Amino acid sequence: MGLDSRECTPQMLRVTMHLAAEARSYERAEALMQHVLGHCLSAKTIERLVKQIGPELAARQQTERNEKQVVEADVAVVSCDGGRIHTRETGHGPGVHGARWRETKNASFERMTAANAGDEDPCPALPQTFRDLAHVAKIAEKPAFQCATGTAESVHYVGPKRILRTCISSLVTSEAFGLQMKREAQRREFPEAQRRVFIGDGLPWNWSIQREHFAKFTPILDFIHAVQYLYSAAESWEPDDKRRWARYLELTEDVWQGRVDEVIERLRSELATREVASAEELTADSPHAPLATAARYLDNNRERMDYPRYRREGLPITSAPMESLIKQINLRVKGTEMSWNDPQGAEAILQLRSASLCEDGRLDDYLRQRPGYRWARRSTPATAA
Repeated sequence: MGLDSRECTPQMLRVTMHLAAEARSYERAEALMQHVLGHCLSAKTIERLVKQIGPELAARQQTERNEKQVVEADVAVVSCDGGRIHTRETGHGPGVHGARWRETKNASFERMTAANAGDEDPCPALPQTFRDLAHVAKIAEKPAFQCATGTAESVHYVGPKRILRTCISSLVTSEAFGLQMKREAQRREFPEAQRRVFIGDGLPWNWSIQREHFAKFTPILDFIHAVQYLYSAAESWEPDDKRRWARYLELTEDVWQGRVDEVIERLRSELATREVASAEELTADSPHAPLATAARYLDNNRERMDYPRYRREGLPITSAPMESLIKQINLRVKGTEMSWNDPQGAEAILQLRSASLCEDGRLDDYLRQRPGYRWARRSTPATAA
């Protein structure tokens, strides 16, 4: 019957791994199997299988040769960001012992269609999405200014569209994760793409990885993160909400149009007016801190903020898909009273979840070709983007 050492057929293993990757818990995966198949594996058995498959997937990333025909991307986009997972120490009996939050490393690899490149900026005006007060406040994770915003002409920016995404996630160090990202990009043949982009926020480890492994990719600071700092700066700058909103629009329009240096100088000038000699002297709760933080953030990333050029070249300028990916990963690994064994259980579920979110079918490919399943049929050659 093709049973493995856990008396699980290849098809049962496939179903089990997909359920374990999607369901909120191993117990929910067990219940779903019972409802859908009429029989099931226990939650403990599902967990043991995940701890077996997860490391196998991780090992395969290091040695895998791409057996599919890869379509060279018109625009190859790499992005990465950190997440959080709650872990516990093992070997201490029932209950949660040594509980702590650990940072996850997550990366997205998107093949995109090519937007038409040209000499003119396809969207010189700030798009409506960054003029909507409620939406901007949500981005900034702050209360919305209490003021009438009026109606502006609707402006939309249409950048390149995603065709296919793969992703990876792990608890390893940023150095090790950078090598994983490099291997995944090579597997997708991203270095051969016509246009190559690396998008990130201001985290230093993002740009360390970019400089070491993706030096020939155009580095772009996610515009949405710039919006967060500009909204906070406007809130600190002005005394009332109406003027705060006007200040936000002014600053953000200038950054959108590439006048980053001017915005930095205006922020510094305002700090000088307030007689703030050194940003390092400010405490986190100082009313001047958002201005100093925004000036420092823009200054550190100004070389990655030439947004008019990026739009002319048909490149993406936000990491919204990366933020969405982290939410998708968190949907499985974060939750009330959810703690993972550190590191085995946490790393295994990250490997399984990220493989299940890849749009090239890699989880199914691996399970069909997994050693030990002599009756498992191999898939015919397919095309991966």
